[in-house]
Amino acid sequence: MGKKLDLTIFRPLLRKSLISLNLPLAELLRLLRSTLRFDDSFWQRVEEDRPVFLALYHGELLPLTLYGAFRPRLAAVVSRHADGEIIARVLQRLGYRLVRGSTDEGRYKGGSRALREIINLVREGYNVALTVDGPKGPCCRVKEGIVYAAWFTKRPIYPVRIRVKGFTLPTWDRFRVPLPFSRLEIRLGDPLWVEERENLHLYREQLEETLKRL
Repeated sequence: MGKKLDLTIFRPLLRKSLISLNLPLAELLRLLRSTLRFDDSFWQRVEEDRPVFLALYHGELLPLTLYGAFRPRLAAVVSRHADGEIIARVLQRLGYRLVRGSTDEGRYKGGSRALREIINLVREGYNVALTVDGPKGPCCRVKEGIVYAAWFTKRPIYPVRIRVKGFTLPTWDRFRVPLPFSRLEIRLGDPLWVEERENLHLYREQLEETLKRL
């Protein structure tokens, strides 16, 4: 039997192609957004507590990104990993303020710098969206970075989940792609206020359980 073709060797080329196509990709997503139906009560509730942190799963990033496009004073945290460059360029074209890095330290993440940028944006009145299980998983496992940022800034975390008709890609995060003309249902949990630094792990567990129940 012949050797199995290693498709991972094509990933750098695919990344480069997608980065170069960020403008048409953003326009395609803008078109998709125009067909979706949203309930704006989600945004109205969040705005009452501005600035806040929005905690979401990496796999639900696309539909929530489409909902948040062109909203005022909304920032998103995007990994410094090579795959993150694709997302970053598209988000910029959809009107997002970006923070490159992650609140969790590590290679490609730029944790300390990202945290400083997040704190400054919160002080300027920005809502900040973070994928709590990104950039590489495990899927649906909350990392502690968002909890620390909420404690430091004394601002609440809103857990956010979505329901929408679409299809799921065979990726680690079960990435969800909404179908055109579908209705996006946003489920918003009660705000989580992080008050005790010594119990960050307990707040992390609470956030993880809340996201699972939504």
